[in-house]
Amino acid sequence: MGSWKGGVNHPGTHEYTRTHQLPRSSLQCPWWTGDLQALACQLMRPQFLCLLLPALSCQISPAAAQRNPTGTKALLEQGQGPEWVALGARDFLNVNCYTDTWHWKDGHAFCTGKPTGVIRYREPLTNFEFVCEWMHKQKGGNSGVFVWASPQSLRNCAQGRARLPHGIEVQVLDIGYREVYEKQFKKPGDWFTSHGDVFTVGPVKMNPFPPVGPRGKRSFPSRKTTKGIDQWNHYHIRAVNGEVRLSVNGVEVSGGDGISPARGFLCLESEGASIEFRNLRLRKLPPVVTELEDSAEIPVPTIDGPRATAGPTVSLKGHPILGTWKYLDGYTREFLPAGLCILRHNDEVIWKRRCTSRTAHGLTLEGGLQHILDGKVLRIEGRYTATRVAKQAPTITE
Repeated sequence: MGSWKGGVNHPGTHEYTRTHQLPRSSLQCPWWTGDLQALACQLMRPQFLCLLLPALSCQISPAAAQRNPTGTKALLEQGQGPEWVALGARDFLNVNCYTDTWHWKDGHAFCTGKPTGVIRYREPLTNFEFVCEWMHKQKGGNSGVFVWASPQSLRNCAQGRARLPHGIEVQVLDIGYREVYEKQFKKPGDWFTSHGDVFTVGPVKMNPFPPVGPRGKRSFPSRKTTKGIDQWNHYHIRAVNGEVRLSVNGVEVSGGDGISPARGFLCLESEGASIEFRNLRLRKLPPVVTELEDSAEIPVPTIDGPRATAGPTVSLKGHPILGTWKYLDGYTREFLPAGLCILRHNDEVIWKRRCTSRTAHGLTLEGGLQHILDGKVLRIEGRYTATRVAKQAPTITE
């Protein structure tokens, strides 16, 4: 494909007659003169076609219209036609979500949004098209579809060393997210939109299609077509030969080319808020089978989420784990003397949990979340390694 232009190119009159052969019988007719050729050329101009096509469409039978009411392009957007297959629970594998983060019913996926993580398509892909409908259930909800996620980054996620993979993220963001972001972080949310941003995560190369976000890495949408919470939105993602193009609700809005690497896994993201997906359909394009240089196994862990535990809160007064510990990219756990732990991502509080038991160098939170102090590091749930956040000296003002 050529570069993104944001419009449609119409062939000129002479170009049309040069590239389209007229019927041989017409050329042999004695009345086929230069004047008639000129008339035919004039009728091929876009301004005449826009008048002729509605009239011609009146001749289509009701039965034919019912078979294809919106045309071939609409069928493609819906993922209908040869080689398209419906996706469901059997097609996705867990990477780093809880067992109850995702559940499926008749091809309809329900995601709690907790914890932040992904599920992946069962095999790698090179060239493909993917369509789905999604609906946020909470104002300011965040999610995404990852294209060409790298196997090593997925292993890091599965082994607790990261929350999200490297690849191309197609943003799935509620239109109320900017308001929530600016209220929480007290700074402008001008570096993202809620209408289909496409951007890189990790060491991935991409030339974003214009308009480009202020940080130079995001392809901003050319039109705003996203609907709000409790309304279904439609995505059509085309990933071919190192190029990704996104259509939102039938309108192509964003993308990028020159992407490297351009092979990997298709993923659905859980990120803090409940969301639903339905009508997920995939069409593999050649090569149908993708062979990756990195063919090492990606673990498929079973991770039970935290559950409320009855019983009194155990005090942490005097315990060596007291304080704040950091891990991954912006996550912290703060342990308070009253027996409470607060999990945050940057400034956002994810959850608060009580301590239910303690030892000399360890403790357990609600849901059986174990924390073990190992020298100067904290082992969290057997999956993460955290380091202590140094206490800041109080600011002295004169």
